Amino acid sequence: MFTMVKSRKYVQRLFCPLLMATALTSAASAQAPYGLDSRAPIGPYLNNTMPPYDGAFPFPAVLSATGAFSDVANVVPTAGLIPFSVNSPLWSDAALKQRWMAVPNDGAPYGSEEQIGFVAIGDYTFPNGTVFVKEFDLVVNEQTQEKKRLETRLLVRDENGAVYGVTYKWRDDNSDADLLPDGLNEEIPIITATGETRIQTWSYPSRAECLFCHNPPANYVLGPKTHQLNGNFTYPSTGRTDNQLRTFNHLGMLNPSLDEAEIPTLLQSVAVTDTTHPIQHRMRSWIDSNCSQCHRPGGFGPGYDARFYTPLADQNLINTYVQFRDIPGSLLYQRDNALDATKMPPLAKNMVHEAAMDVLRQWIASPLEVLSVYFYQDNSHLAVRFNSHVNPATATVASNYSLDQNQVVTEAVMSSEPDTVILTSSPLVEGFPYSLSTRDIQDTAPSANTVWLDRATPFVAQFAPAPVTHWLANLSTRVEIGSGDDASIAGFITRGGETKRMLIRGLGASLGSSGVANALADPVLELYDDAGVLLAINGNWQENANQQEIIDSGLAPVSEDESVILLRVPSDDVGIPYTAVLRGANGTTGVGLIEVYDLDFGVGPNIQNISTRGRVNLGEGVLIGGTIVLGSNSQEVIVRALGPSLPVAGILADPVLELYDENGALLRSNDNWRSDQEAEIEATMLQPTDDSEAAILATLLPAPYTAVVRGANDTVGVGLVEIYGLD
Repeated sequence: MFTMVKSRKYVQRLFCPLLMATALTSAASAQAPYGLDSRAPIGPYLNNTMPPYDGAFPFPAVLSATGAFSDVANVVPTAGLIPFSVNSPLWSDAALKQRWMAVPNDGAPYGSEEQIGFVAIGDYTFPNGTVFVKEFDLVVNEQTQEKKRLETRLLVRDENGAVYGVTYKWRDDNSDADLLPDGLNEEIPIITATGETRIQTWSYPSRAECLFCHNPPANYVLGPKTHQLNGNFTYPSTGRTDNQLRTFNHLGMLNPSLDEAEIPTLLQSVAVTDTTHPIQHRMRSWIDSNCSQCHRPGGFGPGYDARFYTPLADQNLINTYVQFRDIPGSLLYQRDNALDATKMPPLAKNMVHEAAMDVLRQWIASPLEVLSVYFYQDNSHLAVRFNSHVNPATATVASNYSLDQNQVVTEAVMSSEPDTVILTSSPLVEGFPYSLSTRDIQDTAPSANTVWLDRATPFVAQFAPAPVTHWLANLSTRVEIGSGDDASIAGFITRGGETKRMLIRGLGASLGSSGVANALADPVLELYDDAGVLLAINGNWQENANQQEIIDSGLAPVSEDESVILLRVPSDDVGIPYTAVLRGANGTTGVGLIEVYDLDFGVGPNIQNISTRGRVNLGEGVLIGGTIVLGSNSQEVIVRALGPSLPVAGILADPVLELYDENGALLRSNDNWRSDQEAEIEATMLQPTDDSEAAILATLLPAPYTAVVRGANDTVGVGLVEIYGLD
């Protein structure tokens, strides 16, 4: 075809430009310009410089002999090579890549043998003789961004419809690149951003290794397909930015051709680092580009279907290779995060893609969840409360909810609360157990979290219980944080119900704006259960998987260096104790604030008390505890200041306790607990064991309160402040 001129095609070429000139001129002013105006003719196999199949004749020994570049030293592609990119690139050990394709043609108009077999969903087909060119660079100086050219790979669609691949390794002077006869590892020194030197291993693939990924079940060609090309690209030769499908369509490269109006409706994958898209979308895009060459029906990697266009529910990923809130049990994470014999992908990987692993951990954490399901107004409406504000566009889709026992959800609307959706359903029987499953619902984070696929929430069909008449909504202590054992230790007890949702904050940096001198610059917060098992640790609240839930609670710290733990913990009718430890990062010291917040709004378990141990100094170094009483009735509390009974060195010998209201007015003070309210305090069975310790029993109206512990006669030492809510 490329050596013959057909008379009909010749006439078409002669007259088509004349007939269309006026139309093109007027259209140019009516729509955005295309990325490229035309594509140059190019023969198959880069004008037959590459063999039509492996072994037909020797491969060119140097890159310049392939005809891929008109200026090899400056990496200028030959006319006829079309540059392109993919939305979600394969991880290649942090290499920077440029891509071109040469689809053989002898000019417009184009026959099907000169075009890509386009499908909206699935793998494209390419004419035999198509050549894909990919050039790899690596940043070798992170301070100056100096790059080293590594290799250029050619993937050739051969005359049998299969492919072969060859690799050319660039010379140090970038004058040319030499054909590699086999695979090769190279140790490359990298100057890091801090000026240190690390060694990175770069693996040049062998021809056999090329075919491990570019395999028959994957239809050989991996990157170019609709969801990967459906995105903008800036074309170097014109400087124009355009959707790649739109430009390819304009160039006559697609068969059948596209209606441009359809492009926004087509699938689109995204980069795993693109924080403007949902976490799940980013991760599924990455799994497609890094795993689907093998993990697909009939592929070399059985188990799951990694293809982006396979619906998530049909991929066999969820609850198999990716486990709900279980990183150790998520095989996908364990292998993608590995560099040993278990690593995935198994070839040419010497670095973990840390950015992708961050997103995968976030996906597994699945922070968006249903907190409660109760009747709303009647037994045909349910109030479904989530732990974060939900995106109405996804939360009001009735098909995103399903009930068991053949019950049907017919409508979903937002309530007046941004975290609650009202469902209309077939009537439920009060007091009976049901299960609600959700899917595709997202929160309002910039990179939204999607609720775990079909995660079932069991509930009893009933109206929500009324809040208790009073509860301690917040308990807090300000204390001077020392190093080592002088960290601040806070204990609290949850009682009632099965689980307690709470938020614990460790503040420091923001205290300076409130006039606190020597504020702890970088607090680190740890939470332990009653057996001493670490439940959670945080040093920067924005690093939490449930960052959006923290924001939606209205309790996000001002400083990114401050810490938050938000979680649900077990509770029972006896009471379960927990311990929070606040310390400075890297052994730093200063004044810190530890706070415990009740996020259940008086429904379910209560936080019964908080006790904080810390050093009591002079002046601003006193120990300060606080609480907020909420509800409609008053709350009885006992506040204690301990010292002599503590089993530690350097105790505060004679603590003095003061209780203030929200206006700073002193309500009551005590030095030795037997001196005042002795009988009442003993009746609570919470009296201190040492007579020199202090206690105050008070009935508090709903409002904030502050307790201050200082040493009598300006003494200092380790003290403990406790606030107990009494029934």
